[in-house]
Amino acid sequence: MKKEDGFPGQISYVLPEKIIGLVRRNPLISDLYLTDVGYYPSARNHYRERPFGSKQLILIYCVSGEGEICIRDKSYPVLADHFFLIPAGMPHSYHSNEQNPWSIYWIHFEGAKSGLLGRLACQSWPIERNKTSRITDRIDLFQEIFRSLERGFSLETLEYSNHCLVYLLASFTHLNQFQWVKQAVENDPVTKSINYMLENLGKKLRLGDIAKETGLSTSHFSRLFMNRTGHPPIDYFIQLKIQRACRMLDSYNWTVFVVSREAGFEDQFYFSRVFRKVMGMSPAEYRKR
Repeated sequence: MKKEDGFPGQISYVLPEKIIGLVRRNPLISDLYLTDVGYYPSARNHYRERPFGSKQLILIYCVSGEGEICIRDKSYPVLADHFFLIPAGMPHSYHSNEQNPWSIYWIHFEGAKSGLLGRLACQSWPIERNKTSRITDRIDLFQEIFRSLERGFSLETLEYSNHCLVYLLASFTHLNQFQWVKQAVENDPVTKSINYMLENLGKKLRLGDIAKETGLSTSHFSRLFMNRTGHPPIDYFIQLKIQRACRMLDSYNWTVFVVSREAGFEDQFYFSRVFRKVMGMSPAEYRKR
C-alpha cells in the first residue's frame, strides 16, 4: 500500500494559490517563502512520485527511521538525523522504509533566493547529534511555523512564518554557526547535562549516561546537579519529557499513544502513570483543562 499522506499525528499546511499570490507581491518576504510545510510521524507506506518535479525546492528532514529519495536513475538513502534538498523541476520520488518508517519534517519553498540553496541539493546531509547540535531548537522552529499558520493566513501571520522560515533554513545551511551559539556555556557541567537531556528526550537515559557527558563521576555530578536545580538528574529528565508531552497535548489533537511515543515512552500506560505523578492528573484531564 502506498500513501501520500494520512498518517496518525501528522501536521500539514498547504497555502492556497490565492494566498501565495499575495506573498509573491509582498516585497518583505517575496524573495524566499514557503508554500507547503508539514510533519509525518512514523509514516509507514509513505510514497510520493512527481514525474515532472515540483515547482518549489523541497527540504526533507528525517528525525527518526529511514527512507529513500530517487532522482532520475539514482537513489539516495536518507537516515535519521539527515536532511535532503530536492531541486525545483527535478523528476523524483521518495518513500519510507517498510521495516523502519521515517518520521519527517518537510517544506516546499520558492522565491528568488531559493535557487541559491541548490548547492546543497541531491545529497543526504548528516546532522551530528551531540550536546551542541540543537536538534530540539530546530524542531521548535518547525512547530513555531505550524502554530503560526494554525491561526490562518493573515498578512502578519504570513510575514512572521516566512521570517521563521529563513532562520529555519539557516539551521540547515549553516550547521556550524547554528551549533556554535550554544558553545559559550558548554563548559558548565549542569548546562551541558541539560542540553544533553534536551537533545535526547526521545531516548531512555541512565544516570551514568548523563554524567559521562559532563566528565564527572556519577556521585559528584548528582550532588552538583541537585545543588543547582533542586532535583535529581533523572527526575529532571523525566520532567523535561512530560513538559514536552504537555506542549504536544496543548498544540496538537494527537492521541495519548502518539504523544507518549513522541515523548520517548514506549508504553502508553507507563507514560500515563508518570504523567499523573508529575502533573497530578492524567493526560486526558490535562487536555480538557
